[in-house]
Amino acid sequence: MRKLALLMLILIMPFSMTGCWNQTELNELGLISAIGIDRSGDRWVVSYQLINPSAISSGAGGSGKAGGSEAPIHVFSSTGPTLREAIDVSYTESARRLYFPHSDIIVLGQQATEKGISDIIDFYWRNTYMRETVNVLVTNGQASELLKQLVPTERIPGAAISDILEKTDQFNGNYPSIKMYELAISLDSESQAAGVPQIELVGAPKAKLDSVEKLHKTSTQGKLRITGLSVFDKDRRIGTLTRAESFGISWLTDKVTISTLSIPCPDSNGQGEQISFQTASAKTKVTPQRMASGYQMRVSVKVKGTVSESHCSSNLASLPTLQAAQKEIERVISEYMLQGWEAAKRLKVDLPHFADHIHRKYPKDWQKLKDRWGEEEMQSVQLVLDVHASISQTGMSQGSFRSTEAFSKPMRW
Repeated sequence: MRKLALLMLILIMPFSMTGCWNQTELNELGLISAIGIDRSGDRWVVSYQLINPSAISSGAGGSGKAGGSEAPIHVFSSTGPTLREAIDVSYTESARRLYFPHSDIIVLGQQATEKGISDIIDFYWRNTYMRETVNVLVTNGQASELLKQLVPTERIPGAAISDILEKTDQFNGNYPSIKMYELAISLDSESQAAGVPQIELVGAPKAKLDSVEKLHKTSTQGKLRITGLSVFDKDRRIGTLTRAESFGISWLTDKVTISTLSIPCPDSNGQGEQISFQTASAKTKVTPQRMASGYQMRVSVKVKGTVSESHCSSNLASLPTLQAAQKEIERVISEYMLQGWEAAKRLKVDLPHFADHIHRKYPKDWQKLKDRWGEEEMQSVQLVLDVHASISQTGMSQGSFRSTEAFSKPMRW
């Protein structure tokens, strides 16, 4: 028995001493922080924002001795008839194996979005080394050019843009972010529609962000900014929503949590005095109702928040004033939702995903009307809005600071 055990140990030991023969060392990997995809004729152009380890490790912005003149990223592109071949071609100039799971964003260029993005979604779902949780953005120009822009105060532009999207979701909900798997689910739903944030370089004419060695300046002429919500019908981009229209879609689709609304004071009498209402929680529920003349969508919104700024002369602690302010909040939210819905009807795209609600509640009816939904049935849908707003706190002061005694007396020197 002991001889058998010894024989087994001798046979097993060689296999346990082989080491990590199929692993890749860290210094052989090229970490990709962002990907850009463009089209040039019938060929794909894939761009890579490759992290420069020496510049990152040498200090903030690569200002150390080892990397004083180095940028924290290196951007290059490769082309091919398919996305997979375009990536393979990249190894003709990359000394490292490209590592995509570290990527935070993917930017789609204008020509790529106009010709259709179904191939891009298929590529992400088919390959295990691509993350479906990557944030998707679009741009009106070339994605490759946008990847070359640096974000002041941040080392890695791809990670910085991802953080901008996160903060937008957290604090205003104007342009809700969307990940690759969410985009695929939306385009594969009954609505076959999705909204994708649009990012652009804004500023002075022909503005460009400074390279890293010039960031000793306190400001730059150009800035990367989320400027709109691009609308996709099936797999093609067909238009863009304004901030107000996009914000309305966010309310209709329950994507608002913390945001700020500016509303007129109940007693302003058209004088431009306003209140800033910051939402702390918001919940939207959509219920379809079949009517004789078509379908009615009942949208119920419950929102709760605080007054963070007031220019009103009246006392917000007064119950009539408080109730009037809450009515104004309800009116403003309703106007945003109506703007979003009118924009969706204008583009003939079901961005609020009302089709999915009808399909779930009336599956047999949906089979009859789905072929003519966007062109006909969606246009006749009636929107019934029921918004209930409550102000939980009015702040430490009930009236405006301008209405206090300090402004009613002359100043003494």
